[in-house]
Amino acid sequence: MDLEERSRRFRIMAREYLNNLEEYLYYLVAVGLVIGFVVVMIDGAVILFNLYETANFTEGAIKFLDKILVSLIFLEIFYTVSVALTEESVLKCVEPFILVAVTALVRRLLILSFEISHPTVFQTERMHFYLYEMALIGVLILLFLIGIALFRRSKK
Repeated sequence: MDLEERSRRFRIMAREYLNNLEEYLYYLVAVGLVIGFVVVMIDGAVILFNLYETANFTEGAIKFLDKILVSLIFLEIFYTVSVALTEESVLKCVEPFILVAVTALVRRLLILSFEISHPTVFQTERMHFYLYEMALIGVLILLFLIGIALFRRSKK
Protein backbone atom coordinates (compact mmCIF):
# COMPACT_ATOMS: atom_id res chain seq x y z
CA MET A 1 0.00 0.00 0.00
CA ASP A 2 1.41 3.33 -1.00
CA LEU A 3 1.14 6.58 0.90
CA GLU A 4 -1.67 7.94 -1.28
CA GLU A 5 -3.85 4.88 -0.61
CA ARG A 6 -3.24 5.15 3.15
CA SER A 7 -4.12 8.82 3.06
CA ARG A 8 -7.36 8.10 1.18
CA ARG A 9 -8.35 5.36 3.66
CA PHE A 10 -7.56 7.62 6.60
CA ARG A 11 -9.76 10.39 5.17
CA ILE A 12 -12.61 7.90 4.63
CA MET A 13 -12.29 6.55 8.19
CA ALA A 14 -12.07 10.07 9.63
CA ARG A 15 -15.15 11.16 7.67
CA GLU A 16 -17.13 8.12 8.90
CA TYR A 17 -16.02 8.73 12.49
CA LEU A 18 -16.99 12.40 12.34
CA ASN A 19 -20.37 11.58 10.76
CA ASN A 20 -21.07 9.04 13.51
CA LEU A 21 -19.97 11.54 16.15
CA GLU A 22 -22.27 14.17 14.65
CA GLU A 23 -25.20 11.73 14.76
CA TYR A 24 -24.54 10.86 18.42
CA LEU A 25 -24.31 14.55 19.28
CA TYR A 26 -27.66 15.14 17.57
CA TYR A 27 -29.15 12.40 19.73
CA LEU A 28 -27.63 14.03 22.81
CA VAL A 29 -29.09 17.41 21.80
CA ALA A 30 -32.48 15.75 21.19
CA VAL A 31 -32.47 14.28 24.70
CA GLY A 32 -31.50 17.67 26.15
CA LEU A 33 -34.32 19.33 24.24
CA VAL A 34 -36.86 16.82 25.55
CA ILE A 35 -35.64 17.40 29.10
CA GLY A 36 -35.78 21.19 28.61
CA PHE A 37 -39.28 20.91 27.13
CA VAL A 38 -40.51 18.88 30.12
CA VAL A 39 -38.96 21.31 32.62
CA VAL A 40 -40.53 24.34 30.89
CA MET A 41 -43.92 22.62 30.68
CA ILE A 42 -43.82 21.69 34.38
CA ASP A 43 -42.90 25.27 35.23
CA GLY A 44 -45.76 26.47 33.01
CA ALA A 45 -48.18 24.10 34.76
CA VAL A 46 -47.08 25.42 38.16
CA ILE A 47 -47.65 28.99 36.95
CA LEU A 48 -51.07 28.02 35.57
CA PHE A 49 -52.16 26.35 38.80
CA ASN A 50 -51.02 29.36 40.83
CA LEU A 51 -52.45 31.89 38.37
CA TYR A 52 -55.45 32.89 40.47
CA GLU A 53 -53.34 33.23 43.61
CA THR A 54 -51.02 35.84 42.09
CA ALA A 55 -51.46 39.48 42.97
CA ASN A 56 -51.41 40.53 39.33
CA PHE A 57 -53.38 38.17 37.07
CA THR A 58 -52.08 39.77 33.87
CA GLU A 59 -48.47 39.33 34.92
CA GLY A 60 -49.15 35.65 35.70
CA ALA A 61 -50.87 35.19 32.34
CA ILE A 62 -47.85 36.75 30.60
CA LYS A 63 -45.51 34.37 32.43
CA PHE A 64 -47.70 31.38 31.48
CA LEU A 65 -47.87 32.48 27.84
CA ASP A 66 -44.11 32.94 27.84
CA LYS A 67 -43.60 29.37 29.11
CA ILE A 68 -45.93 27.94 26.47
CA LEU A 69 -44.18 29.82 23.68
CA VAL A 70 -40.75 28.79 24.95
CA SER A 71 -41.94 25.17 24.99
CA LEU A 72 -43.04 25.60 21.35
CA ILE A 73 -39.54 26.80 20.51
CA PHE A 74 -38.10 23.70 22.20
CA LEU A 75 -40.52 21.58 20.18
CA GLU A 76 -39.60 23.28 16.88
CA ILE A 77 -35.89 22.85 17.54
CA PHE A 78 -36.50 19.19 18.44
CA TYR A 79 -38.31 18.76 15.14
CA THR A 80 -35.36 20.34 13.34
CA VAL A 81 -32.94 17.94 15.04
CA SER A 82 -35.14 14.97 14.17
CA VAL A 83 -35.24 16.11 10.53
CA ALA A 84 -31.46 16.43 10.57
CA LEU A 85 -31.20 12.86 11.89
CA THR A 86 -33.65 11.27 9.46
CA GLU A 87 -33.12 13.19 6.22
CA GLU A 88 -30.13 13.05 3.95
CA SER A 89 -30.40 16.59 2.58
CA VAL A 90 -29.23 19.48 4.70
CA LEU A 91 -31.65 21.80 2.89
CA LYS A 92 -34.60 20.06 4.53
CA CYS A 93 -33.42 21.47 7.87
CA VAL A 94 -33.73 25.08 6.68
CA GLU A 95 -37.50 25.38 6.92
CA PRO A 96 -37.77 24.18 10.55
CA PHE A 97 -35.09 26.69 11.59
CA ILE A 98 -37.04 29.49 9.91
CA LEU A 99 -40.17 28.30 11.73
CA VAL A 100 -38.27 28.41 15.03
CA ALA A 101 -37.27 31.99 14.26
CA VAL A 102 -40.87 32.93 13.43
CA THR A 103 -42.08 31.29 16.65
CA ALA A 104 -39.49 33.20 18.68
CA LEU A 105 -40.42 36.47 16.98
CA VAL A 106 -44.14 35.90 17.56
CA ARG A 107 -43.36 35.11 21.20
CA ARG A 108 -41.51 38.41 21.58
CA LEU A 109 -44.29 40.27 19.75
CA LEU A 110 -46.93 38.87 22.11
CA ILE A 111 -44.87 39.69 25.19
CA LEU A 112 -44.32 43.23 23.89
CA SER A 113 -48.03 43.73 23.23
CA PHE A 114 -48.84 42.65 26.78
CA GLU A 115 -46.17 44.97 28.18
CA ILE A 116 -47.55 47.87 26.14
CA SER A 117 -51.16 47.24 27.12
CA HIS A 118 -50.36 46.85 30.83
CA PRO A 119 -47.59 49.35 31.67
CA THR A 120 -46.55 49.75 35.28
CA VAL A 121 -45.28 53.28 34.62
CA PHE A 122 -46.00 55.07 31.35
CA GLN A 123 -42.84 56.44 29.76
CA THR A 124 -43.07 57.98 26.29
CA GLU A 125 -39.48 57.13 25.49
CA ARG A 126 -39.96 53.47 26.38
CA MET A 127 -43.22 53.31 24.42
CA HIS A 128 -41.39 54.56 21.30
CA PHE A 129 -38.80 51.85 21.80
CA TYR A 130 -41.54 49.21 22.12
CA LEU A 131 -43.26 50.41 18.95
CA TYR A 132 -40.01 50.45 16.95
CA GLU A 133 -39.23 46.95 18.19
CA MET A 134 -42.73 45.74 17.27
CA ALA A 135 -42.40 47.22 13.77
CA LEU A 136 -39.01 45.58 13.30
CA ILE A 137 -40.33 42.24 14.53
CA GLY A 138 -43.31 42.53 12.18
CA VAL A 139 -40.99 43.16 9.21
CA LEU A 140 -38.79 40.22 10.22
CA ILE A 141 -41.80 37.91 10.51
CA LEU A 142 -42.98 38.95 7.05
CA LEU A 143 -39.51 38.39 5.59
CA PHE A 144 -39.25 34.95 7.18
CA LEU A 145 -42.71 33.99 5.91
CA ILE A 146 -41.78 35.15 2.41
CA GLY A 147 -38.60 33.06 2.76
CA ILE A 148 -40.63 29.99 3.73
CA ALA A 149 -42.98 30.52 0.77
CA LEU A 150 -40.05 30.90 -1.63
CA PHE A 151 -38.30 27.86 -0.14
CA ARG A 152 -41.43 25.72 -0.53
CA ARG A 153 -41.90 26.95 -4.09
CA SER A 154 -38.29 26.08 -4.95
CA LYS A 155 -38.72 22.54 -3.55
CA LYS A 156 -41.52 21.89 -6.07
